[in-house]
Amino acid sequence: MERSAFYPASRQHENITLPARPVTPQPRGRVRRITVAPRGLPPVDALVAVPENPQGLTIHFIGFNQAMGSWEAAKLAQWAALSKTIVVTCELPGFSRYGQPLSTQVRRDLLDGDPSSWGLATWTYLKAAVEAAEIEVPENIEILAFSTGCSLAAAVLPAIQASFEISTLTLIEPVTLASRTIGRLAIHNAADWIRLLKTVPKNYPSTWVRQASLRQLWEPKLRFTPPDFIASVTMLASDDTEQRVALLDLPQTHLVRAGLSKLCPKNQFMALDAQLEAREVPGVTATINGFGHQWWHCLPAVDALGRILYP
Repeated sequence: MERSAFYPASRQHENITLPARPVTPQPRGRVRRITVAPRGLPPVDALVAVPENPQGLTIHFIGFNQAMGSWEAAKLAQWAALSKTIVVTCELPGFSRYGQPLSTQVRRDLLDGDPSSWGLATWTYLKAAVEAAEIEVPENIEILAFSTGCSLAAAVLPAIQASFEISTLTLIEPVTLASRTIGRLAIHNAADWIRLLKTVPKNYPSTWVRQASLRQLWEPKLRFTPPDFIASVTMLASDDTEQRVALLDLPQTHLVRAGLSKLCPKNQFMALDAQLEAREVPGVTATINGFGHQWWHCLPAVDALGRILYP
């Protein structure tokens, strides 16, 4: 299950603009949902997407409030088909359909602006999902992260690298690039949710995408406690992913941001890109034009990005 690809030494910059009525091809392959509870920890749900003839493994750190339902399954199947890798993801500990709270230590760390213990807890569940699915781990694996997941992936990457060779890190819409008040974070979040009015219609020309979104409406929602919510928001307002990335031994690293995103600030995002350029870290820096932070829920945009990263 090894895959190889050639990428130039310097960074590649891409701008993606979707047509008025994009049609997204339905991926082949299968997705299954499993429940994992490693070493007696509270259970969370996980998804495993397997494409035809898989050639690798992608570990996906999801964003906040993403349930393991039909919609996430559709997106994972799509990414698995594009990347030709098995994609594994799970609910974030403390934010699952089972409603089990975060541990006291993780909550305390988040209130201090440190996502490390939350990232390690998530990594524990992801490893358990890989084991439960009986996946043969290849020599190299890829890390895919969105939004809150970028903070967790950056914080836990050294621990992952201690056991596995990471070939690619993809950070989509990293939120914690700029310190801001919780109030300002809430304003930026509200602005990006309003931009869903641009995102959602792009999904509807494809029948299979519409069906997945409708099924999601009737599936279990995530549950979490107010203290855990406050802790997670506090971390998102104060952590510094750019500083963390500067200390990492990076593989090929892709950066992706929507052109209208408020949660992922443009100036800090471009500073992160400049940092990688100065360090000669190969990869693609992509901008999704016309969307806000929630563009990752626009499957035609996901398809367009995947075709650039996996030509």
